[in-house]
Amino acid sequence: MEALAVDEKKSVFAHKDIAYEVLYPLLEAHRADIEQVARRTYRYGTTNRRQLDVYYPSSTSTGRAPVLFFVYGGGYAGGSRKMSPPHELVYANVGAFFAKHGLITVITDYRVLPDAKFPDPAADVRDALVWFASHAADVNAGSPVKVDSDSLFIMGHSVGADIVATLFLLPDFLPPDLHAHVRGLILKGGAYHYQTKALTSPPETVLAYYGSEGSILRHQPLTLLREASEDTIHALPEVLTYVSEHELATIRESSVDFHALLSERLGRPVETRVMAGHNHISPHIALGTGLGEEWAVEVAEWAKARIIRPSL
Repeated sequence: MEALAVDEKKSVFAHKDIAYEVLYPLLEAHRADIEQVARRTYRYGTTNRRQLDVYYPSSTSTGRAPVLFFVYGGGYAGGSRKMSPPHELVYANVGAFFAKHGLITVITDYRVLPDAKFPDPAADVRDALVWFASHAADVNAGSPVKVDSDSLFIMGHSVGADIVATLFLLPDFLPPDLHAHVRGLILKGGAYHYQTKALTSPPETVLAYYGSEGSILRHQPLTLLREASEDTIHALPEVLTYVSEHELATIRESSVDFHALLSERLGRPVETRVMAGHNHISPHIALGTGLGEEWAVEVAEWAKARIIRPSL
């Protein structure tokens, strides 16, 4: 894992290059294990970017499983629920890993630049959640493990974490009946604001997504958190945050600021953890390699501990 260490002041592309160089050959060696996990693709809309993949556990003790929605990053300009060759095992490995750990795992696509503006990705993820909740019978059909619709968890990484935060902090954005089924949010390596010491100006893709620097200031997750109503704050599901040990400097700074404000607004400490040995990009590529998977085992255990079980 020492090979994944990257100077925090280097670009995200340096993090990406070393992560793929070190980990993807190990992932390729486990291709058969990843591809044997049951997976189905569904459309939650009419365009190619409105599709989702569902990964199924082979069995559970109860015949039901909690659901983990994963929202990947990509700087609002890229990313896919299953990356293109020669790296097509990413993010299939994520779905397979969590399915093997007893969670029905959903990886959803969403619109990206140039076809998306704020808050289109959050709207797409919302629509995917609504579709999933209303099509449980379709998702369950033929599977030995059924959806536990009362135990939904949402995990986002990088701008995926920003999208998840936006989903829950924008007023009246998420349907209340869906909100009630979400037991937890896992926010990992998010860029929650862009006024950090490490940045002289927002990245071009972020500026294109929000439309202007003024819009960034109004709509970035840290501002939404600061201006959210008390009702919005106290309706939030339980939140767990992560940063990588070798995180990008601007991500680390914005994560510290977001975590501090969230704890202040909630009136209690929010748990935060470190993904040991990882840089910004590597945590998800590691899943299925046998290396650096500890953080994901923690996430699975954290989610299972928060399942609402019926009284005996």
